[in-house]
Amino acid sequence: MILKEHVLLAPLTTLGVGGSARFFIEAHSVEEVVEALSIARERSLPVFVLGGGSNIVIADDGFDGLIISVRIGGITAEHRDKTVAVTVGAGVPWDELVAWAVKKGFIGLECLSGVPGTVGGAVVANLGCYGAQCSDTLVSARVLERGAEKDVARIINKEECDFSYHDSMFSYSEGRYIVLEATFVLSTFGTSRLSYRDNRFDLEALATASGREPTLEDIRAAILLMRGEKGVLRTSYRSAGSFFHMPFVSADHYARIREKARALDAEKEERLRPWAWKQADGSYKIAAGFLLEYTEFQKGYVRGAVGISPKHTLSIINISGGRAEDIARLARDMQDAVEKQFGIRLEREVEYVGNVERAG
Repeated sequence: MILKEHVLLAPLTTLGVGGSARFFIEAHSVEEVVEALSIARERSLPVFVLGGGSNIVIADDGFDGLIISVRIGGITAEHRDKTVAVTVGAGVPWDELVAWAVKKGFIGLECLSGVPGTVGGAVVANLGCYGAQCSDTLVSARVLERGAEKDVARIINKEECDFSYHDSMFSYSEGRYIVLEATFVLSTFGTSRLSYRDNRFDLEALATASGREPTLEDIRAAILLMRGEKGVLRTSYRSAGSFFHMPFVSADHYARIREKARALDAEKEERLRPWAWKQADGSYKIAAGFLLEYTEFQKGYVRGAVGISPKHTLSIINISGGRAEDIARLARDMQDAVEKQFGIRLEREVEYVGNVERAG
């Protein structure tokens, strides 16, 4: 393990912005993570754990502490009756795990295909898309719990993780836990439980097109195609993924949004359906991209070196030489515009590392 200084972080992120880390360590084992934390404790350094570099914006002046790049690898499988327990190192790229599971015929991760980042990051953020979430199949995570004087490895079961929509206790525990590995239980019998539907994807339509029950490979290919059409594959644009969460609103607030959208542009409102989904508690989940379509911040918007993807309204992109300062300012203006139009303050899904907001 090598302690490096002044390591430029922008190339290690999908967005490609940000300054340098004061100190940087690449940890390939639990022991190296423990050693890295010991160094941080001895020097009174703040710590940030870097996975695949997606879903983050690093400040232009960098991070004045220790960046630990967790690269713990390995995938093992323990077969059970009609299921398999798959244990994966936190540093394994998420889509590498999905591709491996699909090839093996293990059911449960296929609709999470094509998402950048690592397994550790997926657990922390409760990665979710196309009707599925990481927490659907995760049963436990092995973590390092940080203490003032000592760090302790422990197993945390799914029930303790406090999973919610794109969130978990790991993301709001102020760096108390570092995910080392995760265990998922996948099915080895039956068919995919994919339930996602929109105007680009439908499992029944996929079955009709192929003339048979879609295989896991069929579903993965369809998901990758759809992500490519949205411009959210890592090879598409330099972005951090969807920048904002989908907001949840009351039934009354939903009705007001619908009425105002129709008054502003009824044809657009109809064309973009479905843009809201009723929840079990009576609230509605709203597509943040739909709200932005009624502002100036639409697909293809350009502001200097940054802009919005031509294919995906929620994806802020680094066009050429953009800075965290530019990204933060654009994101804030998008939030302000939606709040002014619909009375909703969009929450960032992307994490800011360092003084990003102050810079913006």
